[in-house]
Amino acid sequence: MTFYFLGLAILAAFPFCKITLARQPLWPFLLLICLCFAFKEKHINVMGLANLTCYFALYYAALNIKQVRLSRLFSCVFIAASVALALHLVPGFNNLPIIINEQISQNAITYNLYANIDKGIAGLLLAAYCFRKLNSSTTTEKSINVSHAHWQSAKQPLLVIGCTISATLIGALLLGLVAFKPKVPDFWFEFIAINLLFTCVAEEALFRGVLQSTLSKLLSSTRIPILAPTIVASIFAVAHFIGGLNYVLVSAIAGLGYGYIFYKTQRLEWAILCHWLVNLCHFFLFTYPMLK
Repeated sequence: MTFYFLGLAILAAFPFCKITLARQPLWPFLLLICLCFAFKEKHINVMGLANLTCYFALYYAALNIKQVRLSRLFSCVFIAASVALALHLVPGFNNLPIIINEQISQNAITYNLYANIDKGIAGLLLAAYCFRKLNSSTTTEKSINVSHAHWQSAKQPLLVIGCTISATLIGALLLGLVAFKPKVPDFWFEFIAINLLFTCVAEEALFRGVLQSTLSKLLSSTRIPILAPTIVASIFAVAHFIGGLNYVLVSAIAGLGYGYIFYKTQRLEWAILCHWLVNLCHFFLFTYPMLK
C-alpha cells in the first residue's frame, strides 16, 4: 500500500488535481497515509521519519520565508537535500526490489528495478515546489508564456516528443548501445508506473523545473534563450556518466529534447511526458538497458 499512496500523492501534486481538504492540497494527506503504511511495512524506520521531518521543514521554509536571502538559502539547502534523497544517500529507507540482476534482452547487461520511496518523495516535493514557483510567475516568465502562447496546444509539443524519441533511439542504435529487440517483460506494468512516478517526475522536476528555470532567469540578459536548456542538458548527460561516453552522448540528445519542450511550453508536465515516452520506447522496442 505504501507505493500506491505515494503514487497517488505524486499525481495529486500536479495542477490538474483540484481536490482539496480543509482548503489544503490533497497530496500532503496522501503522503501522510503513505508514511504510515511505509513505517508499518518497514520501508522506513524512525531515522528515516526524522530525516523526512527535517526535509519537509526545508520545503515549507523555502516556499514561505519572505526574506529574499533566507528564502534562497533554504531553497538551495532543500534542493541539495532532494538530490541526496534521490541518490539514496539519506539513511532510514528500505526500498522495494521488483527484479534483481535480471537479463531482459539478449546480450544485454543485467537490470535491477526498485520502487524507491526516497526518490519518490524527493520527486513529489520537488514537483510541488516547482509547480508553486511556476504558478507564481514573475514578469519575465509571463512574457515567455505570452511569446509562446501558440505552444500551449498539443500539436507542437507532440511533434517535439516524436523528434526526441526518434533522435535519441536512432543515436543509441548508431552508437551501438542498443539493438532492435521488441519485448513485453512480465514486470511491464511495474516498470511503466515506477518509471513515470518515481523516476521521470523526480528527474524532470530537478533538471527542468529547478535548474533550467533558475538558469533561464540568470541568463535572461544574454538574449540566447536556448542557452539554459543546453547547459542543463549537458549536466543531465554528465549525470549518466556511469553508462560510458556513448551513453552520455545519447543522454545529451534526450536532455536537449526535454529542455526544449519545457522552454517552449513552460509546462513541467510536457517534459515529464517526453522523458517517460522515450524510456517506454527504449524499454519495449530495444535492448534494455543496453548491450554488453
